[in-house]
Order: sequence, then C-alpha cells, then structure tokens
Amino acid sequence: MTCASTGTELVLNATEGVLQIIVSDGDETLCAQSWHTADRATEILAPALAQICGALKLSLPAFRRIACVNGPGSFTGIRLTLATAAALRRTGQAKTAGLDLMQALAASAAQQHNLPYGNFVWTLTHARRQLVHCRTFLSYGPQIPPQPLCDTDLCPPEEALRRITQSLQTDSAKQKRVLVCGSGLARNAHIFQSLDGMNLVPPAPGVALLALPRLTVPDILALRLLARHAEYEDKDVEPLYVRPCDAVANLPRLAPRMGMDADQARDALADMLSRTPRSSLQPQEPPC
Repeated sequence: MTCASTGTELVLNATEGVLQIIVSDGDETLCAQSWHTADRATEILAPALAQICGALKLSLPAFRRIACVNGPGSFTGIRLTLATAAALRRTGQAKTAGLDLMQALAASAAQQHNLPYGNFVWTLTHARRQLVHCRTFLSYGPQIPPQPLCDTDLCPPEEALRRITQSLQTDSAKQKRVLVCGSGLARNAHIFQSLDGMNLVPPAPGVALLALPRLTVPDILALRLLARHAEYEDKDVEPLYVRPCDAVANLPRLAPRMGMDADQARDALADMLSRTPRSSLQPQEPPC
C-alpha cells in the first residue's frame, strides 16, 4: 500500500459482453483483465479473482473498496458482480459503490478524444431488439467524470438518432463537439450509418458529430476514474435495471405452465419479492 493510497481497490464489470476485473492501489493499477467470454463469466470470475490475489499476494478480505458497474445491461452479469461484491464485503472490511455503465462509456470517449469541458457525449447501449438505453453527458475534460444531463431512457434507436441530431440545433450545442458511443450504435449500424465515423472512414477535420461504433466496452482508465470518484458505503450495491425483466414481461404467458392464471402469478411474484428472506438452516421455532 502506498502512502497516498486509500487501500486496495477492486473494480468489476460484466454488464455487456466482457468481464472486466481491475485491482489497484492508489494511482497504481496492479492488475487489469478483460475476458471476452460473457457466457462463461459466472464460472470465470471466482477462479480469476483467486488467481489474481495469489499472484499479488493478497487475501480476498484485503480489499478496502469494491466498485461494481451496476447497470444498465445484462441481468445475469449485473447479479454476478454485485453478488460477488456482497460476499467480499461480508468477509472483509470493504465498502462498496455502484458505477453507471453509461457514464463509464462517456468517460472513455472523453479520455480517448481528449474532449474539453463544455462538449457532449451521448451513450447508447443495447437493451433488446429495437430498443436502446440512451443518455447524454456533459464533458468536464478527460480527468473528471462527465456529468449526466438526463436519466437513462429506453427508446427505439430511430428516436435516439432523432434526439442526437436535434440536439445539435440547440444554442448550448452550437460550436460544440458531440461524440456518440456504445453497443447501441454497433447493434443498429443500419440506422446510424449516416453519422460520421460509422463506416470507419476518417471524418473531416472539425466534424461536429462523431460516432464511435467501436467503443462498446469502458476503458480501464475510465473505470478507475469513476471508481476513484465514487461514494462508498457499508452496504450492498443495488442493481440499475432500466428495462423490465423478460420473464416478468412474459409472466402472463408463462403462468399457465405453473398451473396459475396471470393474476395469481403476479401476486405470487409480489409476495416473494416482499417476503423477508429466511434460511432453511436457521433453527425453527418449536410449535406451541
């Protein structure tokens, strides 16, 4: 641990396609791994953490701060990293914090393009077919996290494109540079093909609106920047879900398979979500 360190820090991200694991101490990155096997993240994360800690001669309870990208994105990936952080918090002294994927992508764009204060970054990530998560940020330069100008919204990619192009006509955006990034571009390339940068052809100098279709995963430096500015607490990180769960949306169709009608299934789900958890290992109270 360095003199200026706040302790050993762990950053986890599995929201979209790539499992990222970062271990740092102060300003020093001790380890950074990116696993491009999203379907195997559940079986990779724990062994990878054990191997990293062994190589760095760290114990798992040694982490002082744990930051997790808590959404929006894959429900499975979010649950995996948040559950891991919750377990580590209970076995050590770490405090935890949630990081926003959209902000991490915006910070990556600002750092990659050295975007000065006052310019804008739009982040679009894949939500489901014909829908994207959409959010816009104001750049504060490459060394300060960009700040959101609105909440993350769920909309069709055509609507996102309309909002982006319309934003260029506002007084605040005139004479400014606008960057657009995220998996929502890559997954809907046919809709955004008119934007400079979508065809990977070098844009004209001074272009006002530039798409970055290759920027779909946050940079390590951007994740570390957000982690250093995050607010850590002694409690579990809550997931950031923007779109509804597919299983919940399909509940009326799935209910008959469980011998229920749609209303019974909804009532049963509401009861399970509000019920106080109780372990089967806890001693049962003797009957009266």
